[in-house]
Amino acid sequence: MKTVSDMNRQIIGNVYQEIRHDIYAIFRQACIVEEICDDLVQEVFMKIMGLDIIIREQLKGLAVMIAYQKRTDYLRHRAYINKVNADYGWTMERSYNDMKAEVNDILQVEMKTINGMSELDRKTYSLSRFEEKTADEMAVILHLSKRAVESRLYRTRNMVRENVRKAINF
Repeated sequence: MKTVSDMNRQIIGNVYQEIRHDIYAIFRQACIVEEICDDLVQEVFMKIMGLDIIIREQLKGLAVMIAYQKRTDYLRHRAYINKVNADYGWTMERSYNDMKAEVNDILQVEMKTINGMSELDRKTYSLSRFEEKTADEMAVILHLSKRAVESRLYRTRNMVRENVRKAINF
């Protein structure tokens, strides 16, 4: 003999199979990513599972109403997060092309700075930055002391850093 809760689970399961795509569409209409939509659909039906009395005819309408409420809550939360990020100057929604362009700008400033260095400074910086040599390895290659290499690295890195900061207005 089936208990009331077993019958409710069966009814909810049937309704879930019948309307889950419609509930999913409610979230996708708001451009919410698929993984989050799946989670929100599950939350809708988990909320329904907590009900004591279920009337099958009203279950679909209840699921849709809960879905719209969940969507509104989710969008409000995202708007709050975006506002907080904007208040602190954080931008989470930057496009790949924007970031790629910024990286290219920084690289151009770096290369211009390197080209303006003395030959020895340019070699020291390039060996460290592009060939990933250690100070000991560079000392052997450049016929300098390790301390002289470290000093040049410190100076050239600061020079590049300052020029990049000026160019991109940090």
